[in-house]
Amino acid sequence: MAASPSVVPVALTAPGVPILSASGDFSNLREIKKQLLLIAGLTRERGLLHSSKWSAELAFSLPALPLVELQPPPPMTEEDAQDMDAYTLAKAYFDVKEYDRAAHFLHGCNSKKAYFLYMYSRYLSGEKKKDDETVDSLGPLEKGQVKNEALRELRVELSKKHQARELDGFGLYLYGVVLRKLDLVKEAIDVFVEATHVLPLHWGAWLELCNLITDKEMLKFLSLPDTWMKEFFLAHIYTELQLIEEALQKYQNLIDVGFSKSSYIVSQIAVAYHNIRDIDKALSIFNELRKQDPYRIENMDTFSNLLYVRSMKSELSYLAHNLCEIDKYRVETCCVIGKNHYSFSFKIYLYCK
Repeated sequence: MAASPSVVPVALTAPGVPILSASGDFSNLREIKKQLLLIAGLTRERGLLHSSKWSAELAFSLPALPLVELQPPPPMTEEDAQDMDAYTLAKAYFDVKEYDRAAHFLHGCNSKKAYFLYMYSRYLSGEKKKDDETVDSLGPLEKGQVKNEALRELRVELSKKHQARELDGFGLYLYGVVLRKLDLVKEAIDVFVEATHVLPLHWGAWLELCNLITDKEMLKFLSLPDTWMKEFFLAHIYTELQLIEEALQKYQNLIDVGFSKSSYIVSQIAVAYHNIRDIDKALSIFNELRKQDPYRIENMDTFSNLLYVRSMKSELSYLAHNLCEIDKYRVETCCVIGKNHYSFSFKIYLYCK
């Protein structure tokens, strides 16, 4: 590979909209860490908390930066300044899940950040109402008919912005999410690919793309940016497509270049070994991960599968109680509790029989 700078300085695609781009190599981990910290902040400001958490965790796995190397926040534009009061108020409402209220105070704002939060608030409001209505529905047939009523309107508005080339990377991501929710898969894939080109460090766009690619042939035809983030994407999607040998090689490469302390990579490797039924290896990695990150819930449902298969009932029971203490209503926790309950009930059944 020809030598090239690993990270291109932050540029602007539109007033106040950073484009964070990196080449495909990992030769400058300090610059990569700077960009991870920056994107963690940008996603957090827009309420994209899972993407922010992923970037922050990855940044944490790299060596700390001295004060002189820490990057200042992106410069504020005139539009940002004009919208600051409305954005600050709306973000406070957004954070306590008052999405309609947040959208009301953001209506008419012109800055990219405020516009994204306005549209995202409307999207999440529709999702929340859909979930509430689903809970109130009587049967499975009725539940399946409940829709997010905001989607079509959001699609029309975002489509106009897209055609006018007025969407930044975050706007493209949201447009892709809306298209996916409307089952417009091909259009959604095209928009997510565009989003990875415009804002390659936003993990959310890559992850959405992963969920839409169903086989290796589809993957081959994607025109993806030449960025080191693509290596994380490929490792993740290889795992999803059960191409475990390729996935493990990618993750080993990422460890070798400096991400050996990443709990995300370690957990993905454990999942990969689980998928190829190397139970002892997966159990060993999960146990080590639990020591390093004892309050982690992600992938603990997979860990519980391994404990169940090995009939490690006391360990499974301990895991269920531990996760219940951390967050009893998380999906992973409910899966582990259910598996533990089934194991215990089956044991009683055999005893009584």
